[in-house]
Amino acid sequence: MSDLAVTIRLDGVAVEARAGESLLVAARRAGRGIPSLCFLEELPAIGACRLCLVEIQSGSRTGITTSCNVPVEAGMAVLTDSPEIRRHRALNLELLLLRAPEAPALRALARALKVTSRFSAPPVRGLANCILCERCTRMCDALGHRALAPAGRGEKKRIDTPFSRVSESCVGCGACTWACPTGAIFMERETVARFKARWGAERPCRYNLMGLLPGTVCENDYRCARCEVDRRMLRRAGGRHPALLSLRATEGKP
Repeated sequence: MSDLAVTIRLDGVAVEARAGESLLVAARRAGRGIPSLCFLEELPAIGACRLCLVEIQSGSRTGITTSCNVPVEAGMAVLTDSPEIRRHRALNLELLLLRAPEAPALRALARALKVTSRFSAPPVRGLANCILCERCTRMCDALGHRALAPAGRGEKKRIDTPFSRVSESCVGCGACTWACPTGAIFMERETVARFKARWGAERPCRYNLMGLLPGTVCENDYRCARCEVDRRMLRRAGGRHPALLSLRATEGKP
């Protein structure tokens, strides 16, 4: 992303943004409360949840579209809220509620947008409350583990381990659980159970496996919530998941 400043218009107001950054990021920085469930700034945007809809009125592409995966460009004019945008968002949220009716994030968003589901939920396929936003798989890929992947197509699509087998590449970092907006996934539990069966130096700290504390061995039986190492890494991460520290190091960020 370039640091070159450009001017765009949001709802008729001139706003300064950085050329190439996500339109969603620029709009939120300018105070627009655009909802989204699949977007994390550290990960490639795919526009899966389709809640961050806006209407681009001028630019290289126009019309109602997701804002997370559209780069800012000079002279762009964007409408972030209108009856038509709200109607599309409400319909998309209704469809997501069919997949994750008990997810707190969706229920809170539905209350905020005054949306109630008018449809009957189909049988659950794959993980309960999974909305197929792929935040978990994109996070795992970005960290280089690739312990999770989308599987199947269409109505049979689900999140799974490669070939539906126990993934030896999972390091138990918990980044997938942290990234999941609906609380659908707890993949690291199986990995932690596997690690607990080991002894001595064969019990690596998860921050060792993340490449953040090379050579460190777990001395607390993988009870991370009671571990000073974990608390220290959480403080370093500043409210984000500590695994993202390795992404920042790769990108040269502080």
